Amino acid sequence: MTKYIFVTGGVISSLGKGITSASIGKILEARGLKVSFLKFDPYINVDPGTMNPYQ
Repeated sequence: MTKYIFVTGGVISSLGKGITSASIGKILEARGLKVSFLKFDPYINVDPGTMNPYQ
């Protein structure tokens, strides 16, 4: 059965979302599970670096 893990965060960069996702993936792979990553960016035409993180 397929299971999903979502790692979310705000517009502030350097929160460690990528490192956290990669670490969880490596732990699961070490236990013999198949892991796939998918990055979903809802800011299609917006630069999130220019957004106010408190909005």
